Amino acid sequence: MDATEPSSSGNSEIRIKKEAAAAFSVVGVVSIGLGLVVLVFSSLPVRLMDPIWQLQFSGALTAGGFSLLIGTLLVCTAGALPVSPPPIHANVKLLRGVCTWVAILYLALIPIQVYAGVRVLQQKMGEEGRTQASWKKFKKQLEATGNEQELRVLLGQLPQPINLPAKLDQPFPKFKELIVAEADSRFNALAYQTEQARSKRLQGFIGEAANNSLKSLLFAAGFAAFAQGRDGGPTLLEKVQGLFGNKSRRRSRTA
Repeated sequence: MDATEPSSSGNSEIRIKKEAAAAFSVVGVVSIGLGLVVLVFSSLPVRLMDPIWQLQFSGALTAGGFSLLIGTLLVCTAGALPVSPPPIHANVKLLRGVCTWVAILYLALIPIQVYAGVRVLQQKMGEEGRTQASWKKFKKQLEATGNEQELRVLLGQLPQPINLPAKLDQPFPKFKELIVAEADSRFNALAYQTEQARSKRLQGFIGEAANNSLKSLLFAAGFAAFAQGRDGGPTLLEKVQGLFGNKSRRRSRTA
């Protein structure tokens, strides 16, 4: 009776470890799948050269990064258990190889996000500049009108035509002066709103770029900690740490 107890307890422990390895593997794959679903559906439709899409893709990668990282951790944990079956070891080997490229992708996201954000800001500024130029042109044309008929034609050519009453309730010069003053007031209000929106947009871009860049750097470090070549050597993060360690030792020797 005493001889069979250690054997049964050992078998029970092995069974529990196998079940844990399977559970870690399944949950890890599900977590990676959820991250990929977020990434794919947040990036559709694909427009590679569009800076707005580039920002959208970068945001999707940072949004799904936590699920991808946790899933990788769970799968690698399952493979680290001594009783895990060979298919799990094969998945871990494949996943560690993919992590190298994922870490590089997250590092590449930092300049991509900054470049795309700057392009979006420039596009917005260009649109605002064209709007202001159109207002200035309209104001000059308005000031150049010499009679009531020219004024009616000009106001009728606007994107949203302004229809004047059949008969003006005051002399044309006075009416024109009021129209010019109103147009000038609206232009000044538009210029102020444009400047406020531009300042707010720039502040938002700086904050968002810093936030996303920091997240991308942390995700890159996280995946680099799992990234490993086929030969089972040091991880990508360990290689980078060793590289910086060698530089610091060289500096101390030269000093």
